[in-house]
Amino acid sequence: MSEEKQKYQLTKAQFTQEPLLPIFSEVLNRLDYVLYGEGNLMPQYLISRYNNSAIHKAIIISKKEQILGDGMVSLNNPMATVNFINDSENVKDVFEKCALDLVLFGGFSLNVIWSRDRKSIAEIYHIDFSRIRSGKINPETDKIEKYYYSADWSNIKKFPVTEYDAFSQEDGRPSQIYYYKQYSPSQSYYPHPDYSGGLASIEIDVNIKEFHANNLKNGMMPSLWINMNNGLPGPEEQRLITRALESQFSSVNNAGRPIISFNESKELSPEITQIQTSANDGYYQAIYDDIIRSILSAHRISSGELFGISTANKLGSKDEITTHIEYVRKTVIMPYQKQLLGVFDKLVSLKFQVPTSFEIKPLSIYLEGDITETPTVVDKPETPTQV
Repeated sequence: MSEEKQKYQLTKAQFTQEPLLPIFSEVLNRLDYVLYGEGNLMPQYLISRYNNSAIHKAIIISKKEQILGDGMVSLNNPMATVNFINDSENVKDVFEKCALDLVLFGGFSLNVIWSRDRKSIAEIYHIDFSRIRSGKINPETDKIEKYYYSADWSNIKKFPVTEYDAFSQEDGRPSQIYYYKQYSPSQSYYPHPDYSGGLASIEIDVNIKEFHANNLKNGMMPSLWINMNNGLPGPEEQRLITRALESQFSSVNNAGRPIISFNESKELSPEITQIQTSANDGYYQAIYDDIIRSILSAHRISSGELFGISTANKLGSKDEITTHIEYVRKTVIMPYQKQLLGVFDKLVSLKFQVPTSFEIKPLSIYLEGDITETPTVVDKPETPTQV
């Protein structure tokens, strides 16, 4: 029996079961700040899914653009949208960055710098929400009094953590952090983005793309079994043969090309067995429509066409499209605008020392008749009529 075992060799493949998704956790330990998710890198995970899922990114960007509308106006302080609120940006520039953060993370943060007399705000800057971590709640005041910044939380030795006071009109250092987050049950420090229920579908969307990409890159692997029938080589010789085959045939350009073998005799030639491609890729494609629907539902989108996502056999009437547009505007876009405007009204009023309230002009697509009516175009000045 031992002689039979020596005629062949099997290698064991390791399969590790890992959690599908990171957990939205708030971890309190001996550090001054609260860890944001697994490895303190939940925002970085959200950014990676945003960058790698085409559908998810299209919705995020479209939401941001609809939040911005056709511009900001202030009736009680018209110059507030023109004057700079820091050394290079006006309120619209900062507002746009905060809108993207709010949709992507469920919150946004601002660096507020007070004047020397503490009677007004000197400058307001957007600060990347993914680079901020919350301090712990002070049990005496029941408030978060500190926030912490690092350019890269995965390498705080190279990018040291900087402490900031939380925004306060009463006291604290001149440079402070205004931290806004959407309310999430059981979360005291960090928000859940409103699409968090669809993260599993977004993850699958990314994995399906990676599955097909890997199939192309490793075109040889699922289709051929190369059985060397001329003895069991030593470990080093096995590695050399494997590397030679992979370097010659495993690539997108070499997919489907034949393997040519030169042998001393037919009896010593490699035995090559064709393996039928598994149906897994077809299975993933079959569930793709359900994944799209899940992502749209997570974003509270009633029709993908409104966000540039085509759906088979879904070309609605004009009345149906108008209904979808109005639904999204009132239930998704306007609540975002309300959250942002509440913060900017307060801070910009302190900045200019004038009561300031902003309004956002709706996108022209929301205006009835905008698509069907053709405006009169005047291509040259009219000559005044002589009296």
